[in-house]
Amino acid sequence: MVRKTNPTEKAARLLDLVPYLYSHQGISIAELSTEFSASESEILSDLNTLWMCGESRFDLVDLEFESGFVSIRNAETLNMVRSLSVQETMSILFGIDLLREELDQTRQDLVSEIDQMRTLIDSKISNVVSATPSTNPMIQNAIEAAIRGRRAMKVSYHSVSDDRVSERTIEPFELVTRDKKLFVHAYCREAQSNRTFRVDRIENATVTDSEVDATHSWGESEKAIQIILRIHANSRKVHETFNDLSQNPDGTYTTAIFSKQWLVREVLAAAGGIEILEPLSIRKEILGVVRNLETACR
Repeated sequence: MVRKTNPTEKAARLLDLVPYLYSHQGISIAELSTEFSASESEILSDLNTLWMCGESRFDLVDLEFESGFVSIRNAETLNMVRSLSVQETMSILFGIDLLREELDQTRQDLVSEIDQMRTLIDSKISNVVSATPSTNPMIQNAIEAAIRGRRAMKVSYHSVSDDRVSERTIEPFELVTRDKKLFVHAYCREAQSNRTFRVDRIENATVTDSEVDATHSWGESEKAIQIILRIHANSRKVHETFNDLSQNPDGTYTTAIFSKQWLVREVLAAAGGIEILEPLSIRKEILGVVRNLETACR
């Protein structure tokens, strides 16, 4: 007979179910019951709970299990091994400190276990709690020098969305702070358009002798294009790609881009994960490119 789990165990099982289902698509409810040591009715209750999860009410987890076999989609943000944030870890530290103070001193066995637990947790967060600045001051100084001297720079930039470091030549315009992060507005010679780079993702920066092109300027050489998009998959990657997305009440997002060609490439690379809603002219252009590709592949 399977023991009924308590609420804490149920919450832990819910967090573990998503990554397990992603790697075991089509598994039966009976097998899930055995794997997680829970009754089939509890597993069904968990699946109904997961069905209501998501980043917003417009982006819920897509589950199929009516046939007795489970498939899952659209849960990329939950598809990871559960872990504690720094804030959650700090809360646990405060909690076990209070518990230790309340313990009877005759229970040295529990005091010893709590001390061991605290030592373990301390070792896990010691690399997070530090006074090291997130932005390399030498890179920031180099950018400021390039702006003052109207010089181009060679930078190594780490793109988190595809975990790749690329070499670029940029013409920096200005440094700006947004959401407690430092960005540099610049003209990217490789992309041949304006770009915004997070300074903490620039791994190396060297000021060159090349002067900036006087025709390049932020917001003048290219006018910003306001777009509205909907995210269908890989939400985290899309946010990394666009950097500055503002969510609308209907679940769509608004942002500004400076290169229509770059946008078309990103939408095609997303393979259905990004849908451009406005402007309609760009939406139709992307649709035309997709149809041409489909024709070429036949």
